[in-house]
Amino acid sequence: MTTVAVLGAGFMGSTHARAYAKLDDVSVAAIYAHSGARADPLAAELGSRWTSDLEGILADPAIDAVDICLPTPEHRPVLEAALAAGKHVLLEKPLALTLEDGRAALDAAMAAAARGQIVMIAHVLRFWPEYRRAQQIVASGKLGAPISGFASRRQPYPAWSALFARSDLTGGAIVDQMIHDYDVLNWVLGQPRTVMAHGIPNPRSGGLDHSQTLIGYDAVTGATDGGMVMPDSYPFSSRFEILCESGAIEYQFRAGGRSFEIGTGTNELVVYRSEGDPEVIEVEQTDAYENETAAFIACVREGRQPEQGTPTDAFTALRVALAPKESAETGTLVTLEP
Repeated sequence: MTTVAVLGAGFMGSTHARAYAKLDDVSVAAIYAHSGARADPLAAELGSRWTSDLEGILADPAIDAVDICLPTPEHRPVLEAALAAGKHVLLEKPLALTLEDGRAALDAAMAAAARGQIVMIAHVLRFWPEYRRAQQIVASGKLGAPISGFASRRQPYPAWSALFARSDLTGGAIVDQMIHDYDVLNWVLGQPRTVMAHGIPNPRSGGLDHSQTLIGYDAVTGATDGGMVMPDSYPFSSRFEILCESGAIEYQFRAGGRSFEIGTGTNELVVYRSEGDPEVIEVEQTDAYENETAAFIACVREGRQPEQGTPTDAFTALRVALAPKESAETGTLVTLEP
């Protein structure tokens, strides 16, 4: 039996906790939150317990791992404390909100990995079935080398968390939301080198909540567009497109409502080759959050570091995520440090 404590009882903490509860031989030992308003009902639902005693969780030898789904400014200190206590850690993205905290978190994760602890960052698109299949097809070389990439993520202003009104706690959509797309472009196109962006401020959050970003890689360019200022009637939508030398692959997702888990919408992955008709790729439908937590638990049990959601990849995604804000505010091209 592997025991996990989930830190945070908001939307993502609840999602992760319920995903663990579906795994064999995994026990959600505790739900940590400052208040029991959401944590206590969630704990009761899962046959667990709510606690506001973080030190008690970290000191409990019966708890093997912690899953950190707290506000991003808390990521670094709680990650460092959990690793110092000898716990394995799954940390919700983004790694941090500043490069200083990101580097410190990366250093702590690398040191812990050297001691045999497992550290994984929850970049969920790496476990999303269609994104995984798209990456595999491009990596196979069957469409030739990539030429360009595009990713979008658009939704109305989220109603499911009060945190989105605090860009100082989230970084705004230009960081918190679009980091998904920066990371998946990095996954497929390689090491990012430069960033140029335009951002649209949102008075509801005080942050940049819609953006267009160009990311320069070694030989290709990636672009993103999206945010959370769409009309309330607009369904949550995302796209991922890679143009290659001898074909293209496109994934389109459109939910049945304003949030990604609502209703039945569009979910289609298509390959377009230089010759022949388009091919719709059938992908087995599995829950990305369950895939993610299962991968983390497998790493813990097998004593191996993750192949996806590595701290290094998460730090690279953070570097890209912070650059569009700098570029948008200064109107300049940002060169990423090697």
